[in-house]
Amino acid sequence: MLREKDFSARCRVCALIATILLSACGGGGGGGSHSGGDKVVCETSDAIVPPDGCGRLLVGFTDLDGDFVRYQVAITSLRVLRANGTGIELLEKDNTVDLVQYKGLAELVTAATLPVDVYVGVEITLDYTDADIRVDVDGAAEKVEVRYPDGRRVRELKLTLDLDPDNRPLARPVPPPLLLLDFSLTASHIVDTRETPPLVEIYPVITAEANPPPPQKFRLRGPLLDVDQRQLSYRIALRPFYLSRGRQGGVEIFVDGNTEWEIDGEVFFSTNGLAALEEQPADTATLAFGHFDSDRHRFTASVVYVGSSVPGEIQEALHGHVLAREGNLLTLIDTRLIRTDGSVLYEDERQLLLPVDTRVIRPGFFTAQRTSAAVSVGQRITALGLWKDAQWLNAAEVRLLPTALDATVNRASEKTLDVTTLAFGNRDSLLFDYAGTGREEADDADPFNYLVDIQSLEPRKWAKYAPLRIFGYVAAYGSAPPDFDAVAVEDFTERGAQLMVTWAGDGSTQALLSLDANGLRPNLAAGILGSDFYIRRGAVFTNLLDLNRAILLQPVLEHGLYAIVAGDLIRLYSDFGAFAVDLDRYIVGGAAVKILHAEGGYRSGAVVMSVNQLEVVLGNID
Repeated sequence: MLREKDFSARCRVCALIATILLSACGGGGGGGSHSGGDKVVCETSDAIVPPDGCGRLLVGFTDLDGDFVRYQVAITSLRVLRANGTGIELLEKDNTVDLVQYKGLAELVTAATLPVDVYVGVEITLDYTDADIRVDVDGAAEKVEVRYPDGRRVRELKLTLDLDPDNRPLARPVPPPLLLLDFSLTASHIVDTRETPPLVEIYPVITAEANPPPPQKFRLRGPLLDVDQRQLSYRIALRPFYLSRGRQGGVEIFVDGNTEWEIDGEVFFSTNGLAALEEQPADTATLAFGHFDSDRHRFTASVVYVGSSVPGEIQEALHGHVLAREGNLLTLIDTRLIRTDGSVLYEDERQLLLPVDTRVIRPGFFTAQRTSAAVSVGQRITALGLWKDAQWLNAAEVRLLPTALDATVNRASEKTLDVTTLAFGNRDSLLFDYAGTGREEADDADPFNYLVDIQSLEPRKWAKYAPLRIFGYVAAYGSAPPDFDAVAVEDFTERGAQLMVTWAGDGSTQALLSLDANGLRPNLAAGILGSDFYIRRGAVFTNLLDLNRAILLQPVLEHGLYAIVAGDLIRLYSDFGAFAVDLDRYIVGGAAVKILHAEGGYRSGAVVMSVNQLEVVLGNID
């Protein structure tokens, strides 16, 4: 943890670096033209190396798991702020984005060219006028009304983020820093499904972190610029959000021996894919999934799609979970239809006709041959084909995607876990129709005794009733048991658990029993509590009042992120001690705490939670 004198020293170093870089190119500038000096204009382009006097900044979007099945809003402005008070717009135009798609996945949205400088803040504007926001109510995705605490409808919402003083990004030529924005949908809303339509009270929270620690899974899309086989990389012009036009800066993507490719329907591996990519014309559509290495400041792709293999490029794409299957007719839930014009249409349920000769692949395991029987109930898929009259006439390809299964442990053996299923992709597992999943009717998957193959996992002990999030693939239709093949398990003891506490009215000045550099304890007294007081681990909720004492939230030793939300201003910290001092000043000054949200690791029955991220929303701040 940095001490005050260390922080001051670092600030002087950052300022000195920025001054040297600016001086070397003739001084700084500002404004909409991104002036980097008297004669230099820093304009975002396809180039990887910016002009002298200019640097680059990568910006990505992500979100934690939450209550919403859809959260589509328009982002009308995204600006970074300089210490001199000027701001620079990063996006080309208004962008309509479904933020739910960023659960567990980040998307790179711009590789901006900016004047070399240390950037101190972010300003973002959201337009809710035509928003489509939905929550699950008794199995149906119901549209909600989003209102301010005083009852007003939300139209345009502008937030300013004061970035962590210890970790502000320095736009530089090479390597460019990454600034990751987390929309924190759980922390931002109090959801009441008893109302018709459901009512959502908004307390907007967005956090941002420069060069976040790994692992960070990323999606990068955009037209091809060029290929460098010697450096094992290729370059694209970023085009996020399923846009059909526009460019948000050039980005280099690296490949390695594990990278798999699908180019116009043909499969390649490793550098063979890079050689095939080099044969493609410039501006060919690409889509990559991979990881960002925060130490080397670069993206490495694990799977790359090119040309007609990119959803929405030549063929339309339907994404969702298989709710039921009858013969070759699938019913999908929570669907997104990606059209070739760049539009994305949402329906809670759609049907998909699956011809017997449909090509079925599992990204990451392209060599395995699969028939249409591989598509079973609960599986998350993307299907490519031609859409007409609300039915697929030709599903040319189906991709089996990693599926998240929330469950609790019944019993375990060396080879299998017997679990009670709770949700597939945040939708109640009891909604799904498991008929036909077994070899015989008696073998059909039972959501209360669901068998998970764990032979690919490291051996370990599994506590009875322990909540788990299991990642993997549903067994082929008509082949169960086992019902599910696990490739990874999250048990929430290190991260992924979320705590949420709200206080009544505008909040309470007595919301915290203790607060210092070592952590905080929320006050759970009945007279001041609001509607929420739980720890969530996947689909398992623990009532905080059931613990034998008030829980202590302890910050992690490294890479923590903490936020104080005061109206439309969000102050960010990596030093919990500095966060605690400022929060105490607010409370002593009469501020009331309305919402406390944290993410981290939690063990059943514990009265201590280790937090990686924590946000406190003050309720009586204009």
